[in-house]
Amino acid sequence: MPGGAFLVGDDVALRPVEEDDLEFLRDHSNDPAIRHPMTFDRPTNLEAQRERFEDMYDGDDVGLLACVDDEPIGYAMLFRVDESAGHAEIAYWLAPEAQGEGYGTEMAALLLDYAFDERRLHRIRARALDTNAASQRLLEKLGFTHEGVQRDEKYVRGEYVDTHFYGLLDEEWVGSEAF
Repeated sequence: MPGGAFLVGDDVALRPVEEDDLEFLRDHSNDPAIRHPMTFDRPTNLEAQRERFEDMYDGDDVGLLACVDDEPIGYAMLFRVDESAGHAEIAYWLAPEAQGEGYGTEMAALLLDYAFDERRLHRIRARALDTNAASQRLLEKLGFTHEGVQRDEKYVRGEYVDTHFYGLLDEEWVGSEAF
């Protein structure tokens, strides 16, 4: 596996993004199946991907490529990390052909293990659009509590949609082995 795995589960490994991965990330960031639920509203090219990921590894944020059998299938990130307050936000996406296989649950669970066990964070936030029922189910399966809704918060495909907000505390996390 290029770059070596950082976090390893039963089926999914999460590893740092390498130069060779930027085309995969660019192509999927532009794919409407990923772009709309993630609310990416601008096209991205290879140079923009390069700049984004060079910046990612300069701070406290963590972005990792999700792989199955050494093949990239998605991306997971821990961002808006506030070490002093002990919280961060999690986001993730899977290539359309990898969805529905349980990979999203495993990659998010691995990242939560890392956030709570290694980074010693206390609270993880997450968001999901009202139109993304799969992501809402994933967050609830992982133990996140639905904390509220911001009405008409995002503009996607010509309409305003609600954003659901979730939170998970370290003492509520059961660990990736449970999934």
